[in-house]
Amino acid sequence: MARVKKPGQGELDPPPEDGYPSAWDVPQFKEMKVQMSAMTLLLVFRPSLRQQLSALKKEMHRIVGAVDRFYELVGDRHWVFHGSLNLERLVTALDTGSGEEVEKNLIEQYQDAERMRFALMRAKAVPELRPYAALLDAAWRDYQDERYYAVVLTLLPILDGFVATVGDNRRGLHTREEHELVVWNSMISHHKGLAATQQSFRKSFNTLNEEPLHELYRNGILHGNFTNFDNVIVASKAWNRLFTLMDWREALIESAKPKAVEPTLKESFVKLADTREMRRQMEDWQPRASSVAEDGEDAVMGEPVVQAMAAMLEAWKAGNYGKLADHLHETMKKPSRGAYIGQVRGRFADTALESFTIDAVEMRASGCGHVKTTLTVAGKQHQSELRVLHVDAAGHVHPEGDDRASWQTIQTSPESIIGRDWPPLT
Repeated sequence: MARVKKPGQGELDPPPEDGYPSAWDVPQFKEMKVQMSAMTLLLVFRPSLRQQLSALKKEMHRIVGAVDRFYELVGDRHWVFHGSLNLERLVTALDTGSGEEVEKNLIEQYQDAERMRFALMRAKAVPELRPYAALLDAAWRDYQDERYYAVVLTLLPILDGFVATVGDNRRGLHTREEHELVVWNSMISHHKGLAATQQSFRKSFNTLNEEPLHELYRNGILHGNFTNFDNVIVASKAWNRLFTLMDWREALIESAKPKAVEPTLKESFVKLADTREMRRQMEDWQPRASSVAEDGEDAVMGEPVVQAMAAMLEAWKAGNYGKLADHLHETMKKPSRGAYIGQVRGRFADTALESFTIDAVEMRASGCGHVKTTLTVAGKQHQSELRVLHVDAAGHVHPEGDDRASWQTIQTSPESIIGRDWPPLT
């Protein structure tokens, strides 16, 4: 049956049914390559940009090359490159040229409690995964306690249920054809990516097998044909598949959006001038810091970023979830305002903020500040540091003072706020 494609950004540049032959064929990377070529022409007028452009090209080749190298080394083992992976750590393993080292690095990333804490917070913020929040927490506890069989048996049904609720066809992952998992403009749609895992995921088995298993054979495991899958490799692949499917969902949403209207020449010049002004402000900007203990309360409270976070904490304390929601910066697309306020209520209502003080502020960049606070929760005081960005409605960071943006914290739940600190500037 021919695929029915919704109109959107991907309709003019659809991915091949078998996936992109190389990461360089993914539209976002193709566009970056074109932009780099265009920037090269600017060197005639701005030779001083040569070093900066060379660094950008080097970084682009490092990222795109890492994706292709990843699939070359572990694609046949049915690992998928997704956006939540730590690229720096992964590149170190990729440079060894060993599939075993890359697989070891991937497993270590899923064993990293701090990274997984934030990855799970992101997962539980996805509307289709929110009903599985308690099960995801249980699977993570089992993973930490090395009950790998329980992780696999918990996550496999979640993968099916999650995929069945994305879109409107109510079909689980185990029913999907390979081409249904190839999405526009995503690294997971490499020809050795998510779609390539489906053949093993859906493979049928009719006989009992007691040999050690290192593949995520969904049918064989759930139908009782494999008994020896209690190991960290299969459990880690289950996490890998979950986070990959989150990227798949995001890519589906993005591809369904109408193609952006190309700006007019006048609009392009206005945007260029605006970008130059923003760059000038950022280049002239200098870090600063103040504390109540050394500089006094007026100095600290005079910072707009502090005023915004004080308003956020007051809203939390008062249970004003609508006002609280205005100060939270979400990386995922928000639902309707009413639905989002309901989400914020669900996150914060069980954790009462009894009192707070603002202790210090650090302006680390023109669009980024850190506000240090003492929060009293359940009778205990917690030193807590808020990382705050100056963002507009589209989530773009602007220099402080730009009235198109407001200060919002990237920590959007009590768990990510209470007791959190951030590494100092180096």
